[in-house]
Amino acid sequence: MPLTLRRLLSHRVFSPLHAAATVERLAEKLDAQRRDIKALKERLHEQRTEIRALRAAQHESAKVAAALAKSQLALTEQTGLRVTADVRALVKEVGDLSRRLDRQQKVQAKWETGVSWQLGAVIRRLCLPSDIPFPFKLAARRFKLRSQHEEDGYLLALLEEVGTTNRRFVEIGCGRSGGNAAILAFELGWSGLMVDANPDAIDYITKIYAFNDAVQGVEAEVTPENVNGLLAAHGCSGEVDLLSIDIDSYDYWVFEALDVCSPRVLMLEYNAGFGPDRLVTIPRGALVADAPKGYSGASLAALTALAARKGYRLVACEYSGVNAFYLRNDVAPAVPSQTVTRAYRPQMSRLEVDVERPGPEELYRRIAERHLPLQDV
Repeated sequence: MPLTLRRLLSHRVFSPLHAAATVERLAEKLDAQRRDIKALKERLHEQRTEIRALRAAQHESAKVAAALAKSQLALTEQTGLRVTADVRALVKEVGDLSRRLDRQQKVQAKWETGVSWQLGAVIRRLCLPSDIPFPFKLAARRFKLRSQHEEDGYLLALLEEVGTTNRRFVEIGCGRSGGNAAILAFELGWSGLMVDANPDAIDYITKIYAFNDAVQGVEAEVTPENVNGLLAAHGCSGEVDLLSIDIDSYDYWVFEALDVCSPRVLMLEYNAGFGPDRLVTIPRGALVADAPKGYSGASLAALTALAARKGYRLVACEYSGVNAFYLRNDVAPAVPSQTVTRAYRPQMSRLEVDVERPGPEELYRRIAERHLPLQDV
């Protein structure tokens, strides 16, 4: 006899009717639990069926994806070279356009700067008084016609003070423009010698100065060893009214060696990147093909000390910080000498003269990092 039934029979209030009702309720509860179990089994079967269907769908999707990838690979193999060529052509076209725009912007900036300089020159000529003290009197006359910056005005103002003798010049490092002597040869008909190591520059010089047969264009790399023989061979020994040296390398050593001619006005390109204080130059034979920008030439202090030993005084530096002007001590006594500290100008951007380049500390740092030599003089 089941335990529950025994408990019921042993209960003092037990009756047959009560026992029957209890058994019926238990049977109904058992039937309900069986129905719930059956429903759960049916639901589990449905879920298994759904999982099998989902797995089948995933398998079909994987097959479709694999087929698509295979098709894409075939398409890439068929058209890849053409697409790559099209992209490369497009990249080249964009690059060419960018370079053309860059050149146009530089040309525009060059002309805008030139117009600004010319307008400033006219205003100074019309509005500034004539009794300005030196060196401001020279700066007040500055203008650009054929020079790189505004050296033309400085040079003509100095020649008015110095006067001329034979109207001869020597331009060492003339480039394609003719250098600092260009205004004298092209506009005033002076005679002289233009020298450059670049054959294309000399070919161009020969063409543009063909109308002035007194101008000689010579292709030569000027060195301390050959400078005197070169000038003498082309009739430029003795006194000349202008000597300009601009070779971006051994300027100091060429000037030191030069003794075959005696210019009345001297123009020397100095390296403003070396600053106003140090007497420094690159040593002979120190040029390096991949040297950092600015590793060339000599400082203003070094060139001025050498010029003083050779009988010349510093009278001005052009405002862009490129060229220095010297007079022989026996000419134009009214034009006073200037100290390096007062005359020095930092080098400015060629197109924007109010934009200063990195200072001397940065240049000396780059030179030291490369272990390049500098010589104090």
